Amino acid sequence: MKIVNPHLASSIQEQGLLKPPNSFGYLHLAAEVERPGLFSSDSSVKKALLSELLVLCKALKSESGLVQRADVFNAFIIPPGAKEGREVIERNGYKVHIAAFDIVVLIECASVEDAVMTRDSENFKKMNRLLEEKSKYFQSITAKNPKRIDEVDKDTKGIFLFNYFFSKDTQTLLDVWEYTAGWWTKKANLTNSTPLQPIEEGSEYSLINHCRWNKLMDVLPSLLFKPTLKQFVLKNFTVNEIVAMPILYKVVQPKA
Repeated sequence: MKIVNPHLASSIQEQGLLKPPNSFGYLHLAAEVERPGLFSSDSSVKKALLSELLVLCKALKSESGLVQRADVFNAFIIPPGAKEGREVIERNGYKVHIAAFDIVVLIECASVEDAVMTRDSENFKKMNRLLEEKSKYFQSITAKNPKRIDEVDKDTKGIFLFNYFFSKDTQTLLDVWEYTAGWWTKKANLTNSTPLQPIEEGSEYSLINHCRWNKLMDVLPSLLFKPTLKQFVLKNFTVNEIVAMPILYKVVQPKA
């Protein structure tokens, strides 16, 4: 790992915030259906799709007995992406899809083995088919948690991040995540994070960081007004040939 501007932040390990991985297994389904706009709302078609996914999540938990929870997320901000990341892709000729996933279903099981078994359940297959049919681009991965800050609370409303990382070197990516996460805990009110690492080769993204803030104003000022985000976080990504594609979501709540 190459380090840039180490005086601007300390790692989560140095801050005493690094926890060992949890034992959970995850199924992460991501689809590009309808890009959100600042001044537009979801179409009736997308609303119906989100409702159908909630029904399938409930059925999946009842059917398999292996699923601890299943949550549906709807994006409300998909940034255009940092030019530094685009330059890494262009300079190296990488073929990577720039993530613009507006719908995510995250399924959590007690173990990776349980997650693998859940892929054979009928409701999971229905969910896969539905998202693949309704989307312009779709991906499904089985993942584990390699290291973390703390568990992400999905029982209450908040602002959720899925940050899709591309790197040719997964170990360096994990080291850089641990190092740069210290900026977010110190300067952007971050108290939790459970990155998802694909267990099988061939995934387009090497790591998907997942975390949560209580409200948008907990994180937005840091994103917009703190120059050290670029000087520390983005520069450490770029020098290590890492592309970050962050998307902000809200969890979809079942109707009462």
